Amino acid sequence: MAAREERMTRLVPSLLVAALAVLPAPLAAQSEFPERTVRIVVPFPPGGTIDAVARALGQSLQEKWKQTVIVENRPGAGNTVGAASVAQATPDGHSLLFANTSVSVNPSLFVTLPYDTLRDLAPVTYLSPSPNVLLVQRSLGVNSLKDVLALARTRADKPLTYASVGKGSAHHFCMELLASEAGVKLLHVPYRGVAPAVLAVTRGEVDLYCSDIPGALSLLQGDKVAPLAITSRTRSPALPNVPPFAEQGLPNYEQVGYVGIMTTGKTPPAAVQKLNASINEVIKEPAFAKRFAAFGYEMVGGTVDGFAKFLREDIERYRALTQKAGIKPE
Repeated sequence: MAAREERMTRLVPSLLVAALAVLPAPLAAQSEFPERTVRIVVPFPPGGTIDAVARALGQSLQEKWKQTVIVENRPGAGNTVGAASVAQATPDGHSLLFANTSVSVNPSLFVTLPYDTLRDLAPVTYLSPSPNVLLVQRSLGVNSLKDVLALARTRADKPLTYASVGKGSAHHFCMELLASEAGVKLLHVPYRGVAPAVLAVTRGEVDLYCSDIPGALSLLQGDKVAPLAITSRTRSPALPNVPPFAEQGLPNYEQVGYVGIMTTGKTPPAAVQKLNASINEVIKEPAFAKRFAAFGYEMVGGTVDGFAKFLREDIERYRALTQKAGIKPE
């Protein structure tokens, strides 16, 4: 009997080792995540505020995890190139997408995408809202949203013009919603990218432009444009003197984008939760939050489930907006 018990004692550790050996790799690695280099894919060219936020986040995560974090710029095709790179990666949480509103908009703009947004991309955490600012060319001679709308109503035969970086962009939706809510006609002039759109408004080739806050802050350093309204329901600490549309006679106007982090669909929940916890810790650090608040990014963070719910609702919201604006998917 004693000999049998001794054999069983020796056998149990061996059986445990064998059982652990056949566990799925993601499950076995959860406690060690991340176990190799993590990449953050930014679907924009290098430079700009979003790129700066991604690089600062990557540096902080690298210090926290003691693991290399790289930022990879993958612009193109309405941000779908970068999104596809993450959607098609190994589902282990080591590929992250620095997502923005295009994730919500693109299912309504493209007949086909190289990925299924809700299936192939997994929400990690919401980072910050990203409101826009309505700018007017100073040569137009108006000083308020009320004046712009009054002028627009007298020019039905020759509508005021506005620049955007393309059909279905945040700039486009910002202005289409304004036209709809105010009952005025505005003429859309799309450009291929931010640089030519900004050049057009500073040269006076168009009357209006709806910019994100970092872009607006840069433009306001000159004397070519003036800020009239912000698209959120509350004022931004970065532009405290710019009132929301809702304070200026358009109570239903709200058009706020976002930035957030996503990873590859079917990534193990434990890895997603660790990513969420680590990123929330970083963005709540006072120095990090203060640095980007100056550019209009209010780092609020949140849960995985909260971001997932937000994305589902936002995709449907933009589906309705594109239909209302008469935008056809291509």
